[in-house]
Amino acid sequence: MSLEFVLGAASLDHRSVLVDELATELTEHPNDQFYYLVPNHIKFESEVAILSQLKHQLAPDQALFAQTQVQVFSMSRLAWYFMKNEPVYQVPRLSTAGTNMLLYQIIKAHQAELTVFRGEVERPGFLTQLTQQLGQLKVGRITAADLVDVVNGMDDDNPAALQGKLHDLLIIYQAFEEATTGQFIDNADILNQLTRFLITEDLSHAHFYIEGLSQMTAQERQLVDMLVQQSASVSVALTLDKPYVSARPEKQNLFYQSGKLYHQLYVSARAAHVKILLDRYAKHPRVCADLVTLDRYWQESTNMTPITAPQLENSATVQILAADNRYVEVAQVATRIRQMVATGNYRYQDFLVLTRHLAPYQTVIDPIFRMQQIPYFDDADVAMADHPFVELINALFDMDRRHYRYGDVMRVLKTELMLPVNDQNHPLDIPTYRQDLALAENLVLKNGYEGEQKWTQDQDWQYAWFTEGDDGIETTRNQELTAKINVIRHFVKQTFPPFFKRLNRATTYREALTILYQFLDQHGVVDQLQGWRNEALETGDLVRAGQPEQTWATFCDMLDEFVAILGDEPFDLADFQALMQAGFEGASFSQIPSTLDQVLISESGITQAGNRKITFMIGSTDNTMPDSNVSEGLLSDLDKTVMMNQLDETVEADEPDHYLPDDAATQLAGEPYLNYLAFLASSEQLIFTYPLSTGDDADARLSPYVARIQKYFNLKPQHCPANPAPDSEQMLSYVGTPRATLRHLVQASHRSDQDQLPLAASWVYVNHKLRKNIDLAPLTQTLLGSLSYQNVPQTLNQDVVASLYGSTINTSISKLEEYYRNPYAYFLKYGLKLQERDVFEMSPANIGEFFHAVMDQLLKLIHEQRVNLADLDEQQTNELVDEVVSKTLDTEENPQFTILESSNRMGYIRDQLIQTIKQMAGILHKQSQHTRMRSQQTEVMFGQIGAKQGLASLDFKLPQDREVRVRGKIDRIDALRLDDKTYLGIVDYKSSDHKFDFGLAYYGAAMQMITYLDAVRQNLAELAGDSNGDVQLAGAVYLHLKNPVLKPTDLQKDDFATALLKNDQYNGLLLNDPEFLDEIDDAFANDRTGYSKLYKGVQKKKDGSYSMKDVLVTPEELDLLIHNTERRIKEAAAAIFNGRIDLTPLRFGGVDLAMPFSPYKSIMQFDPMLPENNYRDLNRMKKQDILDRLREEQEDQHGEI
Repeated sequence: MSLEFVLGAASLDHRSVLVDELATELTEHPNDQFYYLVPNHIKFESEVAILSQLKHQLAPDQALFAQTQVQVFSMSRLAWYFMKNEPVYQVPRLSTAGTNMLLYQIIKAHQAELTVFRGEVERPGFLTQLTQQLGQLKVGRITAADLVDVVNGMDDDNPAALQGKLHDLLIIYQAFEEATTGQFIDNADILNQLTRFLITEDLSHAHFYIEGLSQMTAQERQLVDMLVQQSASVSVALTLDKPYVSARPEKQNLFYQSGKLYHQLYVSARAAHVKILLDRYAKHPRVCADLVTLDRYWQESTNMTPITAPQLENSATVQILAADNRYVEVAQVATRIRQMVATGNYRYQDFLVLTRHLAPYQTVIDPIFRMQQIPYFDDADVAMADHPFVELINALFDMDRRHYRYGDVMRVLKTELMLPVNDQNHPLDIPTYRQDLALAENLVLKNGYEGEQKWTQDQDWQYAWFTEGDDGIETTRNQELTAKINVIRHFVKQTFPPFFKRLNRATTYREALTILYQFLDQHGVVDQLQGWRNEALETGDLVRAGQPEQTWATFCDMLDEFVAILGDEPFDLADFQALMQAGFEGASFSQIPSTLDQVLISESGITQAGNRKITFMIGSTDNTMPDSNVSEGLLSDLDKTVMMNQLDETVEADEPDHYLPDDAATQLAGEPYLNYLAFLASSEQLIFTYPLSTGDDADARLSPYVARIQKYFNLKPQHCPANPAPDSEQMLSYVGTPRATLRHLVQASHRSDQDQLPLAASWVYVNHKLRKNIDLAPLTQTLLGSLSYQNVPQTLNQDVVASLYGSTINTSISKLEEYYRNPYAYFLKYGLKLQERDVFEMSPANIGEFFHAVMDQLLKLIHEQRVNLADLDEQQTNELVDEVVSKTLDTEENPQFTILESSNRMGYIRDQLIQTIKQMAGILHKQSQHTRMRSQQTEVMFGQIGAKQGLASLDFKLPQDREVRVRGKIDRIDALRLDDKTYLGIVDYKSSDHKFDFGLAYYGAAMQMITYLDAVRQNLAELAGDSNGDVQLAGAVYLHLKNPVLKPTDLQKDDFATALLKNDQYNGLLLNDPEFLDEIDDAFANDRTGYSKLYKGVQKKKDGSYSMKDVLVTPEELDLLIHNTERRIKEAAAAIFNGRIDLTPLRFGGVDLAMPFSPYKSIMQFDPMLPENNYRDLNRMKKQDILDRLREEQEDQHGEI
């Protein structure tokens, strides 16, 4: 029995000392057994290196070398080696997923006894934390019995929160031990079992060598202590400056962790009277001289000892690279790796890429390294919970529990693990399936299909999409799409209800698991997973190929654990789903290197094999180096301190044999050591890189650790811009694979064009080579050709115009308004007929349609009943509204309003809309009591809309036998009948506040009201009916349909009724005719003056005239506006026929009227920063200026009026 330590700094070769000793002992004791123990994740690399060194010493001339007496193991593999045939090792292994499931069941079973953790089981991540906490207790050799001692030793002075946690933790821990003892072996128990087993074995001819462990858990230390006492010899290599025999080092000491381990092992060996050999020291450097200098500096600066003067032999040994962002940072690393390999001096396996946390880089590493064709292995754990199979299981249960909710059904179908079959009973090919599913999803969203009844109904869903010219006739295309949609619906109907029915009838977990497994197998899930694996294998992606198989294996293991733990227990579907989720929450994929020659990407907190030549430390910022992100877990630092104090009272030894992980302060104090090991992980070069920006608001700063090194060695950071300078020959850092280099060639060429700089000869050469590259020539031509591209739509040729519009444009005025606001948007919407996906929702347009429908039916009902609105009281008005609303909400007559009956939330919105209608009906009632204007007609159509024909449309002839026909629907026409005159006015309902803008009307962006007046004027005879005398236009006004809110100030001057009227005034254009104006508001009766209660802006002056504000126009002015609108209609139509689709969105008075709410932004790609993309800027103009301009234009065309 003996214990020996091999000490030395991280830059020294500890392994050679151990291997030399191993070779000597192997020669002297050829029949003994030798075990070399290393951390699990570097076992393979260490084994290759150790056996290579042994071959060099023992058989340098042999081509092949094998050694059966030497085993290179991790501690868990050592357990397998000794106990693989022992009964204890054959006990079912409880995986992390199984542990999660068991803990979930325990918490649910002990819910009433728990206090702090009672409701935590549903919180995401809690089970993972609990599993980790129990694991920490186990590896720290703290049993449930120890926890009992801690709890019993607590008094009132201890924190109440800790007492509550320990109370719950003890209940859970005891139940867990009871459930697993004799039934399962937990991964955390393996080393305990190994220790117990080896105590009974003869290890007198066994030699153990331990390397790469700077700290050990209590279980690992117990095992090593036992080996020291039982085996022939134990040699431990530690990165340590000196022995710590009498006491641990201070926590601030660089070597605190390894010094503490030295002290623990030393004290334990001495207490067991084991022979402790003299310490040996590694003397030969493992790294180059410059990195030895870095090692010396880091020790001296961290431990506050005198610092030796700096001296670097090669300035390239330690470098600092600053990149604009993380993408550029990783791209620079990949480029340098590829270039160094291309020189022939390095292989990919010589490179190590480290960072404290890989998560921020996960999205950029893979695409960049793939583009540079660099093989790499990322040893970070990949969670299994995000795999499509896991999503299928979760969504499957949600689908049943939530009764076929849209989102859950789509989650199941979009995993693509279960596919419908075709007529030959083969699964649909993926492109066909995706198209069918997209069509079905569109229909579901459009019609709001929710629930099991819709998905499982006997009647097929019907696809119907009609354009304005279809006249409601179903087409063959619609029938084809209907068939595709129902492929998906039939699949859902035939597949899932029978399964859910069987599952819900299951009485035990064993029965339910059998049903689930058979269902997945029968419906091709296993075949799909195998197909995914084979596809990945064909592309050489071994990492991705292993994931489907591992996921299915984990699932099957979970089923086995389910049967073992809960097999004959009564089945509960909700608990079953939660247990499955808990199981997958703790599962991760095993990473398998796909080749030996590959770059290793890892985290700096993990021990490295030390066999690499160059380390890139990416992300070297002040946020991660040192790392301040310390997770406490379920037990805080204070909790751990109190617990350990309680446990230490029961232990008399110098070093306790159980302990918890270090607290946050100790972990943070260990950051210099972790980074020290990372700095010296490779032998030739250390290159720090960091991004200047990390994507958040704050700029990233260089790590203070690296800043110290920079200052000491007087290093000059190299800045790596995202884009190369086009006129610089210094472009080597942008050259990698042809595809990666093309990206930078495009950047350089673009900047060359922008800044008018000559392209450097090197870039010209690269351009030439890429254009000659067989694989990349087409892409090179396309990308470089894009540099001369301008985002300017080309005028359509006449063949395209004819195919889109024919010779006659049948349009509404709102469409032509859109043309004036943005011609290109008009082309996309009405030429190409591009539409957003219809969604089952109550949009502003739907609300407006509802308001219009109810108001139309209400006024028609009043006319039919021949009652005067002014004579009705509030109750009668509300009864009429209720009658109309009931008819409007009849879903058979008006299916578009089905949504208002679809949920409680929609019911609330429906009630609010009805209340608004009643409020507006009351307003109309009150208005009618103060004016002689009366509603004459509602929903008055002009032109043909669908299959309905209204009044005559506005038709305009254009050159080349073309024509534009304008149609529309007028919400309401009011009439004022005097003795010898009739005035007809237009009312347009709006769901938001509107007023007439002369400027927008002049420019064609707001022509609706004038167009409606033009339609009324051209149909006066028909609209006037049997009216005697002259018929004139009265104007056009907006009425904002709303449920008004009055302010206290509104009631200071007026009574409630008057204030309510003023809050809902008409707003628009009125004819400046005193005879007419005197009758529209009784406020002007009997020569009274002042402002109108009903019409905004109308004021009667003392002299009996009316103020000429923006709301009043003369007949001559109205004619000018109508003539301008007709001209704008013809000009817009002519431009459309000429193929003009300019991308010139309107900005009126500095306000963008075209782009903010356009659904076509991603298509238009309008960017005002581009020189070719410009707004059509128009200034606001006063009413009089507009009218003056119209008169001038009229004079230019026809002479003086």
